Amino acid sequence: MLNITGHKKIFFIISGLLMLASIVSLLIQGFNLDTDFAGGSAVTFKLGKDFTTADVESIASDVLGDKQKPSSVQKSDGNEVIIKFAFPGTLKDDNARNKFSDESIANMTTKLAEKYGTAEVIGRDKVLPSTGIELAKSALWMSILAALAILVYVTFRFEFTSGACAVLALVHDVLILCGIYSILQIAIDTNFIAAVLTVLGYSINATIIIFDRIRENTRHAKKQSYSEIANTSINQTIRRSINTTITTLLTIGMVYIMGVTSIKVFALPIIIGIVIGTYSSICIAGTVWSTWKDTAVNSKAAKNAK
Repeated sequence: MLNITGHKKIFFIISGLLMLASIVSLLIQGFNLDTDFAGGSAVTFKLGKDFTTADVESIASDVLGDKQKPSSVQKSDGNEVIIKFAFPGTLKDDNARNKFSDESIANMTTKLAEKYGTAEVIGRDKVLPSTGIELAKSALWMSILAALAILVYVTFRFEFTSGACAVLALVHDVLILCGIYSILQIAIDTNFIAAVLTVLGYSINATIIIFDRIRENTRHAKKQSYSEIANTSINQTIRRSINTTITTLLTIGMVYIMGVTSIKVFALPIIIGIVIGTYSSICIAGTVWSTWKDTAVNSKAAKNAK
């Protein structure tokens, strides 16, 4: 039997360091916001021959200037590429933004044609910064409401302590996921938000399985501590959790490897989130619950002893 709760200090240190690194990165360099949130243009070019996204990104960066770079460059079907770039923060009115966008697209077309023979603009979309702000607010409210709904559901089904620990595990998962995206400066778009909400549902499902077993074992426990109950429950469900994670990752992994770019940007945060969520469900949620309960029992015993 694995002694998960017995090694809680190690897991708490690992999670603490990951969360600290995430917070530091978010405060220092923030997110690499896609045009969905930052505002800007998304342009689809059809090039005359095959290309690499690194070469196209280099050309786009040269056109946009030293202080500006594309938020993302995605290879689409055939020789099509989607270049997304944000408006400079100094541009405050629509006329200036339109001028910057038109000039940038024209220069990109010229530079891409020089390298790839031909470069044709076959699609163009503009997103205003105000639209991105509204999307960000909606995403934040959706996450908060989801967390509150989970807290109420788990509290109703089990107890408040379980609900609070489940929500803490979800905050742990989302914070680390956001930190990884911030550290690696992976572009964040609306697909990321949908993926985060998907991960929340997956992670809470794995956590509830453990809490359900904890509830059953607590009813039949005699002189066991909460730490021992949690450890037994985790070991009873760990094989199911790992097998479910592996089969899910195999499916999502194949989608990421063989899918088109639009599918890959949705699959990547799910892959990262599933790994983090499985870790938190096994090593964090039950361990935090047992620490909370044992601390309360020890505190009560100390007061009675006085």
